[in-house]
Amino acid sequence: MLRVEDRPLLTGAAEFLDDLPLGNVLHARFVRSLSAHARIASLSTAAARSAPGTVGVFTAADLGLAPLLAPIENPDAVTPGRPLLAEQVVRFTGEPLAVVVAETPYAAEDAAELVEVTLEELPVNTDPLASAGAAPIHDVESNVLFESHSETGDVDAAFAAAELVVERTFRNPRYSAVPIEPRAVAAAPEGDGVRIWASTQAPHSLAGAIAELLGLPRSAVRVSTADVGGGFGQKAHAYPEDIVVVWLALRFGRAVKWVEDRSENLLASSHARDQIVRVRVAADAQGRLLAIESDVTCDSGAYGVYPHGHVLEALGTPAMIPGPYRLSAYRARSRSVATNKCPEGAYRGVGLPVSAFVHERLMDVLAAEGGIDRAEIRRRNYVTVDQMPYTTVTHQRYDSGDYALALERALHAIDYDGFPLRRDAARLDGRLLGLGIASYVEYSGMGSRVFQGRGMVGIAGYDHAWIRLDEDGVPNVWTTLPAIGQGVATTFAQLAAAALGIAPEQIRVRRSDTTIGEHGGTGSFASRSAIAGGGAIEAAGGELRQRLLDDAAERMEASVTDLELVDGRIGVRGSPKSGITVRELVSVAAPGRYHADARFDPPATAYPYATHACVVEVDPATGGVRILDYVVAEDCGTVINPSIVEGQTHGAVAQGIGGTLFEAHAYDAGGQLLTASLMDYLVPTAAELPAVEIGHLQLPAPDTPNGAKGAGEGGTLGPPGAIANAVSDALGEEFNELPLTPERVRSAALRTAVRPTA
Repeated sequence: MLRVEDRPLLTGAAEFLDDLPLGNVLHARFVRSLSAHARIASLSTAAARSAPGTVGVFTAADLGLAPLLAPIENPDAVTPGRPLLAEQVVRFTGEPLAVVVAETPYAAEDAAELVEVTLEELPVNTDPLASAGAAPIHDVESNVLFESHSETGDVDAAFAAAELVVERTFRNPRYSAVPIEPRAVAAAPEGDGVRIWASTQAPHSLAGAIAELLGLPRSAVRVSTADVGGGFGQKAHAYPEDIVVVWLALRFGRAVKWVEDRSENLLASSHARDQIVRVRVAADAQGRLLAIESDVTCDSGAYGVYPHGHVLEALGTPAMIPGPYRLSAYRARSRSVATNKCPEGAYRGVGLPVSAFVHERLMDVLAAEGGIDRAEIRRRNYVTVDQMPYTTVTHQRYDSGDYALALERALHAIDYDGFPLRRDAARLDGRLLGLGIASYVEYSGMGSRVFQGRGMVGIAGYDHAWIRLDEDGVPNVWTTLPAIGQGVATTFAQLAAAALGIAPEQIRVRRSDTTIGEHGGTGSFASRSAIAGGGAIEAAGGELRQRLLDDAAERMEASVTDLELVDGRIGVRGSPKSGITVRELVSVAAPGRYHADARFDPPATAYPYATHACVVEVDPATGGVRILDYVVAEDCGTVINPSIVEGQTHGAVAQGIGGTLFEAHAYDAGGQLLTASLMDYLVPTAAELPAVEIGHLQLPAPDTPNGAKGAGEGGTLGPPGAIANAVSDALGEEFNELPLTPERVRSAALRTAVRPTA
């Protein structure tokens, strides 16, 4: 089935938030700190208040609202509040100090320039390792806001008995999600409450935060979603600006809108990754893993994001450092450290691309140290099919899979056995080629048990679906999982069709809206849509289907067991000419008879996995890296719609390549962001991306309602390890820090004196 989303998106008919036709609307503009850490000595708004078109200028004192506080209940975590507007101290460059409201966005922009701020500079922390021991930037004991320790097995004995011991430090830079439409929110009074339109991945979470901070009944806060121009995790959070815009709408009694510009997005929307991972690995003479010891430091920026807090990556990365490999001894420390940088939040894959980068570089390092083939060392360490389900040393229960099969599929597709001849032939032409492979397993589709266990009590973990039949018999489907580009309008229609027995083309999937039903939900992130949304749709659709069959049986004086519902018509099996249509049943039904809803809380986590392989060409003179071939052998369980799954994989691989070769945020020692435009923050275009060959294993997950394992994030996990391994292979030099910039690659080529032979 073709994606139903594509035509409006490609023809300009889609409605992003800035396209919504709001009348009598005011425009907000935020005044942001130009310092990374400073005391607010004075803040004068007089000139801005008198500027043409300005209707109001507000500071924290005017709002009088409590800070945004991530609801984290974890004994290892400290959670400082995040002021909606800076009160006495600013803690990162870009933190909002004041907000200007004007009749036009241009007037608001001009007036914002007139706000006069005097800041008294304070010491700036930009290095998380140094910040861990520096003076706290909050009124807490330390900048280490989260620290956990875990140990399984006899780690010291394993290292003492090891034939191979390697120790490395890996660095993953700071990224931005760079959605097509940056953050955006509009609000207007509605009855006794407020109506909010937001470019968000989690409308129910946003509504809850707004209701709590503004002292409104939850039923008085309505959040509607427009078309979301990409989320990638960045829009899974509630931000101070969201709350302030709603407060302004209530203050003025009219609509207020704020649309972030690109510089604001790069400067002040949540960043991600920014981790330093120190690892020691012990192995026997055959390269079999004996023990791993890891120390993960996450730069969480100035504040924790709502509702995930600052534990998100610090819990995810160490949990998956063992990867798809057997391991009996593991020791880990993980810390989240506050610095004077933009707060860190979710970004596609969260900490899992870091853990995959670490364990895949380590496998290549171990292979080189032990003189073992890179594919063979992975075969010797994989969790095998007959060991499934397999519980890891970090308490992950791998539900199913054939990791070795994914490896063999990828090796065949990349022609692993034939590569040595290809590399030698290229050298004769003066070209340097390298081949890299990377395997991973990830968690997806988590339910409330996982989030509660992490202490993320503000995340529901479950999702809802509502299905209502119109008078014409057409089903309308709403869920708590908004469309963010992942194709749910198509996929949810297919799932509802399967549950109801009505053609998917006849089903209308509506935009998420918090007024549909009384129950909340989690939202679209963590590869949850097919699992959580699919489970809810299956349950609600099954209930409606049963009501239709029961009513048809009564009308037709037949047994329910003799009836079937196919393409919107109910009839007796074997007698296609007799029967009754869904539309006929709806036309005579009591109001609400054909309304059904269901909640689904995934009872178990699913574990998709893959092996990526690539061939690169490296120019030692310029440091340029060109990807010649890229293949993916993945298992996301049941593939509901092949084109959507492959589109998700292509997009995720593109972001993974971007983070490996091009993208990285940089701050100077004073906490100034040096990459606040797309001139400096380098996002790959189609010209830099290779064609990607994808193969699916399709081994259904045993614990999900439709066999799906999740497909949205996995593609980001493979590129860092695969490409770094390929460039290392080409130059004979280790690459353990991302991105692989031309400067870094060229320096390595000069150190190793690698030159192509004519």
